[in-house]
Amino acid sequence: MAKKPAPKTYTPKRTFSLRRDSSVGSATREIERVFGLPEGCVSLHLPSGRRARSDKSIGALLSEF
Repeated sequence: MAKKPAPKTYTPKRTFSLRRDSSVGSATREIERVFGLPEGCVSLHLPSGRRARSDKSIGALLSEF
């Protein structure tokens, strides 16, 4: 049997990084700006499904996952 070729890896068209000490509110604004989305269409959620507060830090949000 012939081996399957390795899957192609695609590089992202836009990249950005969020600091762990930044807030969820600034992160959503940055995501909207980078991807050209309208205001209010991005929301970050907790593992329980509830929306994360805008003053919560990204580090605290990631530690819950």
